[in-house]
Amino acid sequence: MKSSDHEEPDEFLQVQVPAITKRDLGHRAVEAREPIRLIVLRALAAYGVPVPADAIADRRRRPR
Repeated sequence: MKSSDHEEPDEFLQVQVPAITKRDLGHRAVEAREPIRLIVLRALAAYGVPVPADAIADRRRRPR
């Protein structure tokens, strides 16, 4: 999908995962200096789930 295709607001998705999975995601997030959300969205896109390109971005504010 193109970034212009992403016009719907984000929705919340809550999932329960094994503790080891959450820990690993946390470690990867720290190592990559990216939020878990970004890692999960990339994984979903790699799995073939439609994810708008502009959704796969770090929404945190960067210090100036």
